[in-house]
Amino acid sequence: MEPIKTFPRLGTRVDMEAIRAETGVSEIYRMGYNESPMGPSPKVVAAIRMAAAGIGYYPPMGDERLREVMAQTYGRGLTADHFYTSLSGYEAIELVARAYLRPGDEMIICNPTFGIYNKVALLEQATTVDVPLREPDFVPDVDAILKAINSKTRAILLCNPNNPTGTMMPSADFDRLMENISDDVLVIADDVYNHFVTDPDYPDVIKHILAGKNVVRIQTFSKAYGMAGLRMGFGIAKPEIANPVAGIQRGFHNNRINMAAGVAALLDQDHLKANVKMALDGKQYIYDQLDRLDVAYIPSQTNFLIVKFNREVDSLVQSLYQKGILVKKEPLPGIPHSLRVSTTVPAGNEAFIAGVESWLRAEQGSA
Repeated sequence: MEPIKTFPRLGTRVDMEAIRAETGVSEIYRMGYNESPMGPSPKVVAAIRMAAAGIGYYPPMGDERLREVMAQTYGRGLTADHFYTSLSGYEAIELVARAYLRPGDEMIICNPTFGIYNKVALLEQATTVDVPLREPDFVPDVDAILKAINSKTRAILLCNPNNPTGTMMPSADFDRLMENISDDVLVIADDVYNHFVTDPDYPDVIKHILAGKNVVRIQTFSKAYGMAGLRMGFGIAKPEIANPVAGIQRGFHNNRINMAAGVAALLDQDHLKANVKMALDGKQYIYDQLDRLDVAYIPSQTNFLIVKFNREVDSLVQSLYQKGILVKKEPLPGIPHSLRVSTTVPAGNEAFIAGVESWLRAEQGSA
C-alpha cells in the first residue's frame, strides 16, 4: 500500500563531538544555522529546571497563560485571542495551511525563500505559485504578485525579512498588497527575523491585524530569544483567524517545559535586546571586515548575510570547517558563488574573517 503523501525523511545531523574529533578544534562556531549568539535567558533555564520536576503530570490542556503574556508583551490592544501557539515557526505556518488550504488551491511564494513552503502546501494537496524576488535587490515584486492572483489563489506566503537573502519588503509595498487583495485571500507574513530589523520602513503587520485584515504574522522563539532547541513559535491574527487555527492543535499541544520557558522568555525582554545587540554588532563587524577585504555581500535586515565571491566556494567551506566554522553554501540567481553566514559570538566572527582572509591569500597565490 502506497502512502498518499510522500516526502523524504529529514535526517541531517551535526555531530559536534564528531567534528571536534575530526578537526582537532575544540570550539565550534555554528555560523550556518541563524542561531542566537547568546542563547536563552538564564531566567528561561531556571524556569525549565523548575518545570522539569512536574513532567510526570500532563500539562494544562490549554495555553492561556502563555498567550496572556504574549498579549501583555505586544500590547497595542492585542488580546490572548489574537495569538495561537505552535511547536516552531514552521508549525505556525503549517497550522494555517491545514486550516485554510484545500485540494487544488494555490499559494503564492517568492523564491529564493525558505525551503519548507512548498511542503506545507503539498501536504494539503495545494500547489505553490512562484513569483520570483525582483533582481538584483531580491525584494518581492508586488505588481507581479497581484498579477499572479486568480480564482484559485488562497494564500500569499511572504518571508520578511527573507531567508536566505536577508532582504526586506518595505512598508509601502506591503500596505499596497493588503489594500489590493480580495477578502478570500490570506496573507501569511513569516516575520521570524523581525527583531533584527533596523530599517524604519519595515511593515507594521499588527496594524493590519488590528484593522481586521486577513493576515497572520508568524513569530518564533528560536532566533532573538535564543531557544531554537525547544522548537517554539506562535502566530498573531484577528481572533476570527487565530481561534480556528488553534482549534487544529492536538490535545496537550504544549508541554510543561515549553510553556514555562516561553513565559520566562517573554518576561525577560532585556535579554532579547542584548541578544539582538550582539547579533547586530557582530554583523557590523563582518561588514567592516569584508569591506576591508573587498569581498561583496548583500546588506541584511536579519542576523545573517549573504557573502558573495567571484569563484567557487567549496574549498572555502571546507577550509572553514577544518577550523571549526560551519557556514552554508547559498547560490542565488545571478550569484552562484555565495555563502549564508550567521553572526555568532565575537570570537567566532573574528575566526570567520581570519579564515576567509587566509583562503583569499591562498587562492591569490595559486592564481
